[in-house]
Amino acid sequence: MTLHTITIFLSFILLALVAESRAAELSGTQEPSFKKAVDLWLDGNDRDSLPQLARLARDGNPAARLLLARIERKDRAPSAYIDGLTTKARLDLFRAPKHEGLFRKTWLQVEAANGNPLAQALQRANGPEVDLDLIRDLRAAGEFQATDHPLRIAALYGGPSEHDALLDEALILPELVPYVSYNRGPPEPRGDGLAALRMMAGPDDSGDITPSDPDSLGMAALLALGFGFGDLSPGNRWRPTVESWLLNNPATRPMAELCRQACPTAVDDGPGRCAIAAMALTGGYYEIIRLDSPLESVIPQADFLASERARTMTLRQAATTLAETGAELASIDEIAAHSPCMAKLVAGEREGF
Repeated sequence: MTLHTITIFLSFILLALVAESRAAELSGTQEPSFKKAVDLWLDGNDRDSLPQLARLARDGNPAARLLLARIERKDRAPSAYIDGLTTKARLDLFRAPKHEGLFRKTWLQVEAANGNPLAQALQRANGPEVDLDLIRDLRAAGEFQATDHPLRIAALYGGPSEHDALLDEALILPELVPYVSYNRGPPEPRGDGLAALRMMAGPDDSGDITPSDPDSLGMAALLALGFGFGDLSPGNRWRPTVESWLLNNPATRPMAELCRQACPTAVDDGPGRCAIAAMALTGGYYEIIRLDSPLESVIPQADFLASERARTMTLRQAATTLAETGAELASIDEIAAHSPCMAKLVAGEREGF
């Protein structure tokens, strides 16, 4: 590990501790009924948790309002319970009761209008502008995962000074370092996937990863785009590296636990094959790392990643992510060709929808 890498790593830890100490407790978090609803939600129980959060939100609980708004926005693979609701029932669950013209405001909009600074910052985090101060504000509030979209915008549209600030000030989420490297470095074929692969391989082996190497380019395309692209074959020399990273990195803990619990340890279809298939079905590396706590002021990221909710969401995303055409991304037989265990999990999940 180089001195520069160590410095960045220590900066991550220091800024996280500072931000945690500065984050003010969100009003409403200590209400017993709110705590119970959060526990139910983390257990994967939408039927009981969400109506309780909705009642608390209507009664004026700011924590319930922000959590509901963030769940609505961040859940990219809703449960069968939510999927089965009518449009009105879904709005009743997640939105403020009063109409503003044709629309009902989100609770985030309501709280932002009431002067809630965290709501205002979270609302700004949905925008398309490069805003490093917003990233700093969110981190100071303890909302590290809420910086995901602003960070991607800064990496994509920012210049060298913004890229340097993201890395030198340790403003970047560790799993998004490859995205900054890709956007600040010289162009190369499938550079986003190559950057992710180099991060997984580490400094000692990353020099062997070049676009002229078929294995590197094939794995890079898989990491960048997911199922249907690149090289998902067991013979790719980078396959063990990617599987190991997926099974051991904190950002992909729900996937790793899902695969270790559900899949046998046999070499020909163990947790590693399950994990890389799940990553591919979700859309690649840059999608699988987006499974985050909706609101860290209420649910710390570590608690969320360790929850049953995170594991079920991981599986739902793998099972229900569609191709750009809107068609099913992969059939059960196509998935089984790479991991029969993951194919069985996906088949069971799809039956519920």
